[in-house]
Amino acid sequence: MDRKAIIAIVLSAIFLFAYPYIIKRIYPPQLQPVETTAVDKGRVEKAPSGVVTVPDSGVAAEREKISAREELTVVETPLYRAVLTNIGGAIKKWELKKYRVSMEEGSPHVNLVGTLNGESTFRTRLITGSSSETVVFKPAPNKRVVVSKGETPEVVFRGVTSNGLSIEKRYIFNGEDYDVGTELRIKNLGKKPVDGFVETDLAAWYKAKKKKSKKSYFHTGPLVRSDKTLLRIKKKEPRKSGSGNILWVGIENKYFLTALVPATDIPTNWSGELVSQSLSRARSQFAIKLSPGDTAVYKYKSFMGPKKYDLLLKEKKGLVESIEFGFFAPMAKPMLVVLNFFQRYVVNYGLAVILLTVLIKIIFYPLTKHSLTSMQGMKKIQPQLVAIKERYKNDKEKLNKEIMGLYKKHKINPVSGCLPMILQIPVFIALYEVLYVAIELRHAPLFLWITDLSAKDPYYVTPILMGASMFVQQKMSPTSPDPTQAKMMLFLPIIFTVMFLNFPSGLVIYWLVNNLLSIAQQYHINLGQKKAAVKV
Repeated sequence: MDRKAIIAIVLSAIFLFAYPYIIKRIYPPQLQPVETTAVDKGRVEKAPSGVVTVPDSGVAAEREKISAREELTVVETPLYRAVLTNIGGAIKKWELKKYRVSMEEGSPHVNLVGTLNGESTFRTRLITGSSSETVVFKPAPNKRVVVSKGETPEVVFRGVTSNGLSIEKRYIFNGEDYDVGTELRIKNLGKKPVDGFVETDLAAWYKAKKKKSKKSYFHTGPLVRSDKTLLRIKKKEPRKSGSGNILWVGIENKYFLTALVPATDIPTNWSGELVSQSLSRARSQFAIKLSPGDTAVYKYKSFMGPKKYDLLLKEKKGLVESIEFGFFAPMAKPMLVVLNFFQRYVVNYGLAVILLTVLIKIIFYPLTKHSLTSMQGMKKIQPQLVAIKERYKNDKEKLNKEIMGLYKKHKINPVSGCLPMILQIPVFIALYEVLYVAIELRHAPLFLWITDLSAKDPYYVTPILMGASMFVQQKMSPTSPDPTQAKMMLFLPIIFTVMFLNFPSGLVIYWLVNNLLSIAQQYHINLGQKKAAVKV
């Protein structure tokens, strides 16, 4: 292997090592989700109470029946446990039963909703003129709803606003996914027309990271998906708003998404805001214009769940774009699809990574075979190369011409030896992104001590095995006649081992299996050439 090939391999190694740090510099760390959030009843936003004088005495009579005291309704499905409040018809807690905050024993379920200082999610407000009123509903008649697969029960809140609007908010649950249908039915009971907006808030609380904690370059906060683009609100510009037809608006973190998806293409005012170091908020507004006695119906769907690729793809509306695959998304997405396909049959994502490695090796087999054959050819012509270098050591132009003539005569491409490694860099980075982003790999085990493929090997066994396999592969490959270059190649396994110590264990397993397959392939080619030499 000549000097250019050595340099290419070394530069590739440096790039692989530096990639995570480069990304973290490009994308600054975001706030992290609060692991558990208790409902602070003492801080619930104060709602209007008592009888409110309105133009229609019938409206006042209706409002007399509504108490401002907060009452909760619990909804249990196989996938989540939700707590709803009559204050704004909001959601105060949304615990995902299949996901825990950490792998520690007794770790709580992931809660996508935090409520403090009156902030809650999917809270309904009425905006008229310069006034804003959180709708206080009658407590739902059913305090506990258990949802089984195939069932679609409803939780209905009813209330009357101070300016005479009767509002019915209907949640439609199901036991098979994370969708919740919502219907707002608004009727003007008063004697005057009402012109304004119905506003829905989404809120999430986060805590700032500790200085020593691991950085993350994935977005946490509000985002909105229009017909053309996906806009994420970040620290540099902490508040953005707009108006028009949107596909959805929501709040995200690395693995989970809360989104409001309008059921129809109606103009929507939207905003996203990083309110403080701990609060993230998104809003949508639908315009209302009702004459006395008129009724309007607004529908939307909410999604509160994991960013599973297949799940979000099924949801449509571009929700799948909330998964941040980065620059290598065109390769990362199909790679995740293949991993999910293998996992359906082998059940274990670790085994799926191994099968993916085998598949990639098969795809690269012709190129790798050509590379190894070329390297063997380089080994055969080493004596001639040494002679040419000695003969033309004072004439560089003649030296290069003679070397290229020798390569051409024996049909050898000196660069082909490092091509397989260089071409696998995009594959490596795409898999890196999948392991860091895809919730499918979060807390996914292989066996024994490998309990999370998205985290590093806690005992560093696989990185050491990977380095050892790389050393064996180097010993089996033809060596450079230059002693300096030969020593440099022997140092590569050490460099790669150090690099991989903190990489996701799934990525290390990919490289380890790839090395083992390369060793088998090298052995097969070497054996074939020995047999051919004996026959001659």
